[in-house]
Amino acid sequence: MNLTPLKERILDYVHHLTAYDYIAYGWLAAVLVGLLLLSIALIGKKTGLSLLLILFVLLGMMAGPFGIKYGLDHTVRKVVLTDTNTTQLTFAKNLIVVGEIANRGKVDMQGCRVFVNIVRKDPNRYKQLLWMLKPLRRKSMHIQRPLKRGSDMDYRVVFDHFAMQEGTYIVRQSVECY
Repeated sequence: MNLTPLKERILDYVHHLTAYDYIAYGWLAAVLVGLLLLSIALIGKKTGLSLLLILFVLLGMMAGPFGIKYGLDHTVRKVVLTDTNTTQLTFAKNLIVVGEIANRGKVDMQGCRVFVNIVRKDPNRYKQLLWMLKPLRRKSMHIQRPLKRGSDMDYRVVFDHFAMQEGTYIVRQSVECY
C-alpha cells in the first residue's frame, strides 16, 4: 500500500490503541460533555460563564487528543532511543546509523517506526532551526517485531550515496512505538 507518512502514522496509532488510550479518551469525552451540559444549564443565568465553558470545551476538543497522546507516549508507551554508532563509509559513500530501542513503558509494543533525518550543521541557531525543518536526507523504517516490556531491539538504517564531509551534518533520530 502506498500511503503518505502522516496517514501511515495515524493508522498505526488507531489500529494499536490500548486500554489506557480508551480510558483516557473516554475520560476526556465525559469531561467535555459534562462541561457542555453545565454551560447549557447556566446559559440563562450566567451567560459569561457559559460562554467561557463553551470556549474551554472547544479548546479541549482541539488540544485534548494531542495532550493525551503526548502524555501516554511519555508514560505508558515510553521508549528510549540510543544512537549506538553512526559511521560514514568513505569507500562506498554510505552512512550507516545503528541504534537501539528500549521499551521502558507499561505495555508490550507490537512494532516501531524509526525516523532518521540528516540535518546540515550551522553555527547560526536560526539557520539551524531552518535546516531542521528541511533536512538533507530523511528515512523512516517500519519494524514489525514485538518489543516486550523491559527489552531492547537493535536497528540499522543505511543512507546510500552519502558523500558529505564528516562534521558538517547532524544525525537526528526519533521513534514511535505502538
